[in-house]
Amino acid sequence: HLILPFLLLIPGGVYLYFYLLRVADFWGLKSRNKKVKTLAVVLAIAAVISSVNLFGFPALVVLHMIGITLCLEILNLVFASFHKHKGMKIGLWNKVFRCGLAPVIITSLILVCGYFNMENVVETDYTIHTGKAIREQGYRIAMIADLHFGTTMNEEKLKKYCNEIEGKKPDLVVLCGDIVDQNTTLLQMKNAVGILGNIKSSFGTFYVYGNHDKSSYGFSRNFSAEQLRNELDGNGINVLEDEVYYMNDEVAIIGRKDRGFSSGIKRKTTEELLSNLDKNRFLLLIDHQPSELQENSGAGIDLQLSGHTHAGQIWPEGLFNELTGIGQLNYGYEKINDYQIIVTSGIGGWGYPIRTGSHSEFVIVDVKS
Repeated sequence: HLILPFLLLIPGGVYLYFYLLRVADFWGLKSRNKKVKTLAVVLAIAAVISSVNLFGFPALVVLHMIGITLCLEILNLVFASFHKHKGMKIGLWNKVFRCGLAPVIITSLILVCGYFNMENVVETDYTIHTGKAIREQGYRIAMIADLHFGTTMNEEKLKKYCNEIEGKKPDLVVLCGDIVDQNTTLLQMKNAVGILGNIKSSFGTFYVYGNHDKSSYGFSRNFSAEQLRNELDGNGINVLEDEVYYMNDEVAIIGRKDRGFSSGIKRKTTEELLSNLDKNRFLLLIDHQPSELQENSGAGIDLQLSGHTHAGQIWPEGLFNELTGIGQLNYGYEKINDYQIIVTSGIGGWGYPIRTGSHSEFVIVDVKS
């Protein structure tokens, strides 16, 4: 599975080679010198090899460097055109462009900001209204998704945020999938589930699996699906896989089996799940991936809570998803008639320990009559 990334990175390595020779010329090192050429080759090859694992931090650095350098190349062509036709002075720009420091500085700033976005978990609040008959004080829902425990957060930080959530006095806690993944150790999984299961709320904690919770994606896992389920059950967390939980005679919580990425995964339709359900209740649907929105709206769902997208963890992923329509909702709130959906960016991240396209968050939703 590393051959394809390697082949895709070869053009980038060739580009880096010639770029390094140009930078060498600027600093007075003759690019025709055999030692300089050899050093440029070694650095270009090292960059490609270190980036073969596209989900590793070195790849993130190299790809940002190449992307920023290519943007500067385009900008340089624009400036050169203006200089040629309109006599614009670009002496300072030439120095900035040719010295090679700009991509390094810009990449460093982006990654520092991305690290801050990942580490600084914020609270995001929503207040929604329903015409259904619910109690006067309404319901407060706390939502956590996409923790990917072990990638960006340790036990101490998770306890801190869970204490903050508990301080909000939620009526129920929703764990919207990808709480762990294939890189999470058995001990980390047990600790994370224990901490999350310890959040006090009026009606308990509800869990739907995400695409990473049980899938390996070609990597070996440190625990089985059965071990994860046993820990969830043992910590009093209600796991819902195409199941309905009735709460307080007013609310029905519909937890979906994750749709995954395999055609072999079977799950019920929303209509099938609601076939014997009193639709006068407030219908809360929990689905890891924000999909089938029109179907859920037509079925009479009042509120859907989802994660999965990370709100485009690494820019421009989120923008690309929105422009191409790959994801039905990348982040935030949307309303279709009486149906409302909230998609969280997640409290953690997968693969890279940074976020350049979004922030980390937990969500508090107040449902009011």
